[in-house]
Amino acid sequence: MRCNRGARDAPPLRYSPSVRTEDIVAFARRDWQAIAESKRQRWAAQKASMTPAEALDVGDDLRSYAQSIHESWPTDDDRRDDLAMHVRVSRSLRRVDGTRGT
Repeated sequence: MRCNRGARDAPPLRYSPSVRTEDIVAFARRDWQAIAESKRQRWAAQKASMTPAEALDVGDDLRSYAQSIHESWPTDDDRRDDLAMHVRVSRSLRRVDGTRGT
């Protein structure tokens, strides 16, 4: 399907006939802050119960999804930036004094 928003002869873009105006309004008026908080709590609970292998699987799924949207991702610059961040985090973690009690 092509999108001709700028073309004068293009028909206006619309939802399918099965989408009702009142449903769109209800969707727009949802309590988005409550939804975001619910998602945050759910992900926190899920991540707390995940094994390292499950966490790696989630990360790999996200990587695959990102590549399906942006085939050239990650670029060489993205990889360099990522490596630089890992180096900074690694250095910071090495400076933490693990002998002190918590």
